[in-house]
Amino acid sequence: MKKISAVIAALLIVVISAVTAFAAGINDNEQKVLDELKTSVEMQGMEMYWPRTYVNQAENYFNTIDMTADQAEQIIAVIRSGKNQLESTGAKNIAECTGEQKKELMSTLTKVMEPVNGTASFDNISGEVTLKAENGEVIFKAVPTLVAKDGGKSVDINGKITDGGVIKITGGSADMLTIVLIGAAAASVIAGGVFFAGRKMI
Repeated sequence: MKKISAVIAALLIVVISAVTAFAAGINDNEQKVLDELKTSVEMQGMEMYWPRTYVNQAENYFNTIDMTADQAEQIIAVIRSGKNQLESTGAKNIAECTGEQKKELMSTLTKVMEPVNGTASFDNISGEVTLKAENGEVIFKAVPTLVAKDGGKSVDINGKITDGGVIKITGGSADMLTIVLIGAAAASVIAGGVFFAGRKMI
Protein backbone atom coordinates (compact mmCIF):
# COMPACT_ATOMS: atom_id res chain seq x y z
CA MET A 1 0.00 0.00 0.00
CA LYS A 2 2.90 2.36 0.85
CA LYS A 3 4.48 1.70 -2.54
CA ILE A 4 1.24 2.55 -4.34
CA SER A 5 0.91 5.76 -2.33
CA ALA A 6 4.46 6.74 -3.24
CA VAL A 7 3.75 6.13 -6.94
CA ILE A 8 0.60 8.25 -6.76
CA ALA A 9 2.44 11.08 -5.01
CA ALA A 10 5.24 11.05 -7.60
CA LEU A 11 2.79 10.93 -10.48
CA LEU A 12 0.72 13.79 -9.08
CA ILE A 13 3.86 15.93 -8.79
CA VAL A 14 4.61 15.28 -12.48
CA VAL A 15 1.05 16.09 -13.51
CA ILE A 16 0.90 19.27 -11.42
CA SER A 17 4.25 20.41 -12.83
CA ALA A 18 3.10 19.72 -16.38
CA VAL A 19 -0.19 21.56 -15.88
CA THR A 20 1.61 24.53 -14.33
CA ALA A 21 4.06 24.71 -17.24
CA PHE A 22 1.31 24.41 -19.83
CA ALA A 23 -0.92 26.95 -18.13
CA ALA A 24 1.89 29.50 -17.89
CA GLY A 25 0.61 30.97 -21.14
CA ILE A 26 1.81 34.25 -22.62
CA ASN A 27 3.52 36.70 -20.28
CA ASP A 28 3.42 40.50 -20.70
CA ASN A 29 6.73 40.59 -22.58
CA GLU A 30 5.63 37.95 -25.07
CA GLN A 31 2.30 39.73 -25.57
CA LYS A 32 4.14 42.91 -26.53
CA VAL A 33 6.00 41.00 -29.24
CA LEU A 34 2.76 39.43 -30.50
CA ASP A 35 1.11 42.88 -30.59
CA GLU A 36 4.02 44.18 -32.66
CA LEU A 37 3.72 41.25 -35.07
CA LYS A 38 0.08 42.16 -35.62
CA THR A 39 0.81 45.72 -36.75
CA SER A 40 0.81 46.55 -40.45
CA VAL A 41 3.51 47.24 -43.04
CA GLU A 42 2.78 49.68 -45.87
CA MET A 43 3.65 48.16 -49.25
CA GLN A 44 2.86 50.29 -52.30
CA GLY A 45 0.16 52.15 -50.39
CA MET A 46 -1.49 48.98 -49.03
CA GLU A 47 -1.60 48.01 -45.37
CA MET A 48 -0.12 44.52 -45.27
CA TYR A 49 0.14 42.12 -42.34
CA TRP A 50 1.81 38.86 -41.38
CA PRO A 51 -0.67 35.97 -41.90
CA ARG A 52 -2.47 34.94 -38.72
CA THR A 53 -0.91 31.50 -38.93
CA TYR A 54 2.54 33.12 -38.57
CA VAL A 55 1.45 34.94 -35.42
CA ASN A 56 -0.20 31.75 -34.13
CA GLN A 57 3.06 29.84 -34.55
CA ALA A 58 4.90 32.55 -32.64
CA GLU A 59 2.32 32.32 -29.86
CA ASN A 60 2.67 28.54 -29.71
CA TYR A 61 6.43 28.94 -29.33
CA PHE A 62 6.06 31.64 -26.66
CA ASN A 63 3.95 29.19 -24.66
CA THR A 64 7.09 27.05 -24.26
CA ILE A 65 9.42 29.80 -23.02
CA ASP A 66 9.44 32.64 -20.50
CA MET A 67 10.63 35.75 -22.36
CA THR A 68 12.26 38.54 -20.36
CA ALA A 69 11.61 42.26 -20.82
CA ASP A 70 15.09 42.73 -22.29
CA GLN A 71 14.57 39.95 -24.84
CA ALA A 72 11.21 41.41 -25.85
CA GLU A 73 12.68 44.89 -26.32
CA GLN A 74 15.47 43.52 -28.52
CA ILE A 75 13.07 41.47 -30.65
CA ILE A 76 10.58 44.32 -31.08
CA ALA A 77 13.38 46.67 -32.15
CA VAL A 78 14.51 44.20 -34.82
CA ILE A 79 10.93 43.58 -36.01
CA ARG A 80 10.45 47.33 -36.49
CA SER A 81 13.73 47.54 -38.34
CA GLY A 82 12.56 44.72 -40.63
CA LYS A 83 9.29 46.52 -41.32
CA ASN A 84 11.20 49.65 -42.31
CA GLN A 85 13.28 47.51 -44.65
CA LEU A 86 10.15 46.04 -46.24
CA GLU A 87 8.55 49.44 -46.72
CA SER A 88 11.69 50.82 -48.34
CA THR A 89 11.92 47.99 -50.90
CA GLY A 90 9.18 49.49 -53.06
CA ALA A 91 7.88 45.98 -53.65
CA LYS A 92 4.26 44.85 -53.46
CA ASN A 93 5.10 41.78 -51.40
CA ILE A 94 8.12 39.83 -50.18
CA ALA A 95 8.18 37.64 -53.29
CA GLU A 96 8.78 40.73 -55.44
CA CYS A 97 11.82 41.86 -53.44
CA THR A 98 15.19 41.62 -55.17
CA GLY A 99 17.73 38.98 -54.20
CA GLU A 100 19.79 41.57 -52.35
CA GLN A 101 16.74 42.85 -50.48
CA LYS A 102 15.80 39.32 -49.44
CA LYS A 103 19.34 38.76 -48.23
CA GLU A 104 19.12 41.87 -46.04
CA LEU A 105 15.72 40.81 -44.72
CA MET A 106 17.10 37.36 -43.88
CA SER A 107 19.94 38.98 -41.96
CA THR A 108 17.38 40.92 -39.94
CA LEU A 109 15.32 37.78 -39.31
CA THR A 110 18.41 36.07 -37.94
CA LYS A 111 18.77 38.91 -35.43
CA VAL A 112 15.15 38.40 -34.33
CA MET A 113 16.04 34.90 -33.11
CA GLU A 114 19.28 35.83 -31.36
CA PRO A 115 17.78 37.11 -28.07
CA VAL A 116 16.12 33.71 -27.48
CA ASN A 117 19.15 31.77 -28.77
CA GLY A 118 17.24 30.54 -31.81
CA THR A 119 18.34 30.30 -35.43
CA ALA A 120 16.97 31.27 -38.85
CA SER A 121 17.84 29.74 -42.22
CA PHE A 122 16.73 30.19 -45.84
CA ASP A 123 16.35 27.55 -48.56
CA ASN A 124 17.36 29.09 -51.90
CA ILE A 125 15.52 26.37 -53.84
CA SER A 126 12.14 26.26 -52.08
CA GLY A 127 12.23 29.82 -50.80
CA GLU A 128 11.25 28.57 -47.34
CA VAL A 129 12.43 30.20 -44.15
CA THR A 130 12.99 27.93 -41.15
CA LEU A 131 13.15 29.16 -37.58
CA LYS A 132 14.42 26.89 -34.83
CA ALA A 133 14.26 27.18 -31.05
CA GLU A 134 17.35 26.91 -28.85
CA ASN A 135 16.81 23.14 -28.54
CA GLY A 136 16.75 22.72 -32.33
CA GLU A 137 12.98 22.26 -32.61
CA VAL A 138 11.47 23.76 -35.78
CA ILE A 139 9.01 26.45 -34.66
CA PHE A 140 8.29 28.00 -38.06
CA LYS A 141 8.69 26.90 -41.68
CA ALA A 142 7.09 28.64 -44.65
CA VAL A 143 7.69 30.76 -47.72
CA PRO A 144 7.34 34.25 -46.17
CA THR A 145 4.56 36.48 -47.46
CA LEU A 146 2.37 39.37 -46.38
CA VAL A 147 -1.42 39.53 -46.60
CA ALA A 148 -4.13 42.20 -46.67
CA LYS A 149 -6.94 42.05 -44.13
CA ASP A 150 -10.54 41.71 -45.23
CA GLY A 151 -13.37 41.21 -42.77
CA GLY A 152 -11.06 39.86 -40.10
CA LYS A 153 -9.66 37.17 -42.40
CA SER A 154 -6.22 37.08 -43.98
CA VAL A 155 -6.19 37.21 -47.77
CA ASP A 156 -3.38 37.47 -50.27
CA ILE A 157 -3.01 40.23 -52.85
CA ASN A 158 -5.19 38.29 -55.30
CA GLY A 159 -8.08 38.08 -52.83
CA LYS A 160 -7.59 34.41 -52.00
CA ILE A 161 -8.12 33.48 -48.34
CA THR A 162 -4.84 32.10 -47.02
CA ASP A 163 -5.97 31.24 -43.52
CA GLY A 164 -8.92 31.63 -41.21
CA GLY A 165 -6.94 32.64 -38.18
CA VAL A 166 -7.30 29.27 -36.47
CA ILE A 167 -4.75 28.75 -33.72
CA LYS A 168 -3.02 25.42 -34.10
CA ILE A 169 -1.14 23.84 -31.20
CA THR A 170 2.20 22.58 -32.47
CA GLY A 171 5.63 21.55 -31.26
CA GLY A 172 6.35 21.86 -27.55
CA SER A 173 2.85 23.07 -26.75
CA ALA A 174 1.31 19.98 -28.30
CA ASP A 175 3.80 17.74 -26.48
CA MET A 176 3.00 19.42 -23.17
CA LEU A 177 -0.73 19.01 -23.72
CA THR A 178 -0.18 15.31 -24.39
CA ILE A 179 1.80 14.95 -21.15
CA VAL A 180 -0.91 16.68 -19.18
CA LEU A 181 -3.69 14.53 -20.62
CA ILE A 182 -1.81 11.24 -20.27
CA GLY A 183 -0.65 12.15 -16.77
CA ALA A 184 -4.13 13.09 -15.66
CA ALA A 185 -5.57 9.88 -17.11
CA ALA A 186 -2.88 7.76 -15.48
CA ALA A 187 -3.45 9.44 -12.12
CA SER A 188 -7.17 8.72 -12.39
CA VAL A 189 -6.55 5.06 -13.24
CA ILE A 190 -4.10 4.55 -10.38
CA ALA A 191 -6.29 6.42 -7.92
CA GLY A 192 -9.23 4.23 -8.98
CA GLY A 193 -7.13 1.12 -8.53
CA VAL A 194 -6.04 2.15 -5.07
CA PHE A 195 -9.63 2.93 -4.11
CA PHE A 196 -10.72 -0.50 -5.33
CA ALA A 197 -7.84 -2.20 -3.49
CA GLY A 198 -8.65 -0.26 -0.35
CA ARG A 199 -12.26 -1.40 -0.46
CA LYS A 200 -11.15 -5.02 -0.73
CA MET A 201 -8.93 -4.64 2.33
CA ILE A 202 -11.76 -3.23 4.45
